[in-house]
Amino acid sequence: MMKNKIFNTVFFFLIIIITVIGCAKIVTPTGGPKDADPPKVISSKPGNFSTNFDSKDVSITFNEYIQLKDVNSTLVISPPMDEKPIIRVKGKSLNISFENELRDSTTYNMYFGNSLQDYNEGNPLENFQYIFSTGSFIDSLSIQGKVLNSFDLVPVEGVFVMLYSELSDSVPYKQIPNYLSKTNKEGLYRINNIRQGNYKLFCLKDNNKNYMFDINNEEIAFTDSLISFQLKTTIQTDTIYKDAFPDTVETGTKDEIKNQQKTIDTIITRTFNNYPINDYVFMLFTEDFEQQYLKNSLREEKQKLGFVLNRQAKDSVILRLNDFPEAKFIKESSFKADTFIYWLTDSAVYNRKELSCLFSYQKLDSNNVYFWSNDSVKLRYTEAKKSKNEQPDTSYNPSFNLKNNSTFDLNKKISFKVPSPVDFIDTSKIRLYSIIDSVETSLKYSIIPSENKNREYYFTTVLDENTSYRLELFSSAVKNIYGQVNDTLIYEFKTQKLDFYGKLLINISGINTGSNVIVQLIESGKEEKVIQQKTIAENKIVDFSYLPPKEFMIKLIFDANKNNSWDTGNYLKHLQPEDVLYYEAPVKIRSNWDVEINIDLSKRL
Repeated sequence: MMKNKIFNTVFFFLIIIITVIGCAKIVTPTGGPKDADPPKVISSKPGNFSTNFDSKDVSITFNEYIQLKDVNSTLVISPPMDEKPIIRVKGKSLNISFENELRDSTTYNMYFGNSLQDYNEGNPLENFQYIFSTGSFIDSLSIQGKVLNSFDLVPVEGVFVMLYSELSDSVPYKQIPNYLSKTNKEGLYRINNIRQGNYKLFCLKDNNKNYMFDINNEEIAFTDSLISFQLKTTIQTDTIYKDAFPDTVETGTKDEIKNQQKTIDTIITRTFNNYPINDYVFMLFTEDFEQQYLKNSLREEKQKLGFVLNRQAKDSVILRLNDFPEAKFIKESSFKADTFIYWLTDSAVYNRKELSCLFSYQKLDSNNVYFWSNDSVKLRYTEAKKSKNEQPDTSYNPSFNLKNNSTFDLNKKISFKVPSPVDFIDTSKIRLYSIIDSVETSLKYSIIPSENKNREYYFTTVLDENTSYRLELFSSAVKNIYGQVNDTLIYEFKTQKLDFYGKLLINISGINTGSNVIVQLIESGKEEKVIQQKTIAENKIVDFSYLPPKEFMIKLIFDANKNNSWDTGNYLKHLQPEDVLYYEAPVKIRSNWDVEINIDLSKRL
């Protein structure tokens, strides 16, 4: 009995010990909640917003250890200094040392953006500014706004918005600005602490970081009107009432008696003067500055000479073969008139390994007068080596805009492009059949060359919806000027159902008399892809048909010079880029459905 009691007692204490050991398991400490607070300024010497500033050094102390992130690209000092100050971080302090003399009676704004952060977590002190004046007061005027890309209205980050007290057109080329700011990711900017006066405003995507427009391809924006600050006077009137004498109070309801007791004692008029902060929106563009030049010359095939200009040619171009001045060729030019191809027709010429050419085109001289420029070019062609058993490739196969066993869009015509100029097309060797319930019917057609594209042809036949077709192109149906012919090609395809498509009707009103408006239907993506485009000069309904069920954007271009394309601006000519306007939201097209929208241009700001 005694043994059982001892055993039970020992067992009881063992259980307690095991439980205590289990509860005493070591756990890694959590360290408390994560710090999400930015650094706070405790003191600064000289103080922020100091006047009569004459110090060479500034020390700003924070409540915790700090770091600077991307300060070289983020820091904006307005007005700019000839040499940026030396900025160092030491523990909890930010130290600023000025190398050069500061301007007299000038308010300086050092904008750090989000570059100043706490050391451990990287929490930024957003939009931190240190402001001081070398004069007796702090200038307090401001402007703000937004910078957008002029072609697609996308906000542009990193653009300097600059104010000049010098008002000549040449100032952005020669001087750094009096005040500046830099746009953020949303394209927004604000310039603070401006002195009263008139200013010229210029925007610059400064590629070489010298605050001057001295590189032709730098993006710019400007306004021809001066930035001025208009004093606004606001008058506010306050009325003070006094109670009426008791013996003048008449009988009546409680509210009536209360109103009778209110009599005017004094009318106080206060006048407030202030300068409202105006918003300015700018359209950033790159000037069309490039001089005409020959960008490339090539000879990919022995019969084919290619010349590429950097921009559209003025009028025409001329090619001369130095060793064969009487040589004949077939000339092609691209739709944009910047690429030219010459197909040599004489084998004695094109079998030469090297051809010496003189390519002539017009360009502008320093006085903006066109003259003929001549480029001497040598073009070589070396045939690729072939194995002994390899036969030369003499095929000449057209490339069609359809695929075998595919669905073909109703709004398209069957077309094909050939790799070199056509000598003739034998339509007796080309057959087009419609197939309905296994019954094949031969269709009549014509083949016509495209007006806008070289070596492209299309069938005039109108195809029916939801119908099967077969196109047969037998051998030698198409022959080129070098005697090459096609192989046999057969395509079977089916047209799309009509009710697959939707239609968009855009009722456009408010067009000014004599104006041209380009209406574009755009498929959104990394780059704008224009699906359809129409130009109108009066109020009307623009109809876009045969649209697949998806979302599209609508873009309007106000074609000031009526050349059916968007044109950029020019600073010295005081030309702004042509205006563009997007419809407020993507338009969703549904199958077998008409979508109607209204755009009133008279309401455009």
